[in-house]
Order: sequence, then structure tokens, then C-alpha cells
Amino acid sequence: MQKYLELARQGKNEAWRSVLAVLSMLIAWQVLGAMPSAFLLVWMAFHGQLQAGRTGAVLQGMDTLVGFIALMLASVFFLGGIFLSMRFIHRRPLRTLVTPARSLDWGRLFQGFGVWFGLVALMSLVEALIYPGRYAWTLDPGRFFPFLFLALILIPIQTSAEELFFRGYVLQGIGLHWKNIWVLSIISGLLFGLPHLLNPEASVNYPLLGFYYFAFGFCLAFITLRDGKLELALGAHAANNLFSVIIANYTITALPSPSLFTIKVLDAFFSVPVAILGMGIFILLFIGPWRRKEALEEVEINF
Repeated sequence: MQKYLELARQGKNEAWRSVLAVLSMLIAWQVLGAMPSAFLLVWMAFHGQLQAGRTGAVLQGMDTLVGFIALMLASVFFLGGIFLSMRFIHRRPLRTLVTPARSLDWGRLFQGFGVWFGLVALMSLVEALIYPGRYAWTLDPGRFFPFLFLALILIPIQTSAEELFFRGYVLQGIGLHWKNIWVLSIISGLLFGLPHLLNPEASVNYPLLGFYYFAFGFCLAFITLRDGKLELALGAHAANNLFSVIIANYTITALPSPSLFTIKVLDAFFSVPVAILGMGIFILLFIGPWRRKEALEEVEINF
């Protein structure tokens, strides 16, 4: 954990640089990144294609594929803002937000992806068996396969940008002042959860869904600190979002998609406790039988 947090000391790290970097990243994400969607909405309004009401995060009347691309472009700007901030403000490699090693551990990333994807699939299967009819087969090949191609490219960009910011830049920065793994994970969970409360699905049950977003952020921060690198979180986050948009998506969601299945009911009283259980299993697997050999030798983690 210590080596990962100390990466924040590399390059130039005066306080004014940190403030400027955070502002640059957020402007790239929330201002420049919002322009494609804003332009699309203005164009649709000018051509009379908008309809009253909302479905998920895309106004009714907007093509799902076009809306998805517009939303994902925000993450492209976000990732660009992170890269430029690290390169020209902090003068340190982007890689240092991921690992103290000289290169990324792709095997570890795919481990995180595979394990979380499998856990989410198992949770969905259990729900489908307990509540027959809740999952509807909605495959439309003409819409699904073009979307699949784009999702496999754009979703990893979206999730990687969020991980590099929340579990990379922010977590390392806070780690210069606090070394306690529990405090750091709680702060990361809160910072990750708050913006996700704006997702339309959170309105189904703000307390439970808010706790889910916090728990997911906590889980990814905890496993990052225990592993001493970001690859597991990068893989798990990508798996989580790809499963949602490709395999089984809700009718109310921040990312509408022509998925294989559509879940008719967002049952927070079922899905949130089961997801928390899945996160616990994920953590136990990677601090137990699949823990990195190097991590076994680390003794600096504060409890």
C-alpha cells in the first residue's frame, strides 16, 4: 500500500498544481465532456425530434446508440484531461496512477475483470431463478452488435477514467496525509458515491442505492490498497459496467442499451444486499488465495 500511495510524491506536486490539476480534470469531464450531448440535444430540438419525459439518461426520441456515444465522449475528454494534467502539470507518467511497477500487470487486470464479471453473472442468475419473468430476453441483432463493438471500446475508457481519478489521483493524494486503509477506503467510497446519486436509477431508492455506490467505491479502494496497485479495480469496474450494458440492463439507467436481457424491476432490497455479498467475496478472494506474492511481504498497512 505504502509504495502505491508514495507515487503521489513523484514529479512536481506543489499544492497549486494539485488544485489546477483537479480543476482541469473536472472541467474536461463535466464541461467539455458535456458539449457533445448538449449539441445533440440542441440539434434534436431544432429538428423537433425530442419528446416529453425521460427514459434513463437519454431523452425520449434520441437513438440509443447515438446517445450512448455522446455520453461516452465525456469520459474520453475526462481521460484526456487526466493525461494532460499528469503530463504537463505534475510532470509524472500516467502509469504512476496505476502501479509502482514499470509496466501494467495485464494478468491482474483480467483477473479482476473475470472474477467480478462471474460474480455479477451469478447474482443475476440467482435473481432470475428466484423471480421468474423479471428478466426479459430483448436481443435485437441489428442494434445489439453495432452497440457491442462500441461498448467494448468506450466502456473501458469510461471506467478507466473514473478509476484513474478516484482510486488513482485522489486516493494517492489523500494517502499523503492519511495512511489508514479503512479511512482511505471510506473517503474514496463517499467521493465515488456522491456523483453517482445523480444516476436516474438511484431515484428508485436513494438510501439503498446510495449505499451500493458507496460500497462499490469502498470495495475498489480497499482492494487497490491491499494489492498495492490499481489493476484489480480497473478490471472489476469495466466488468461491472460492461455486464450491465451488454448482458442485462434496467429500464431506468444512466446508460440505456440494447442489452441481451432487460430487467423489468430494479429491486434494491434484493440487489443491494446481494451485491454487497459479492463485493465481500471479491475482496476475500484477492486477499486470500489469489493475493499477490509481493503483497504477502508488505507490513506497512495500518489497521
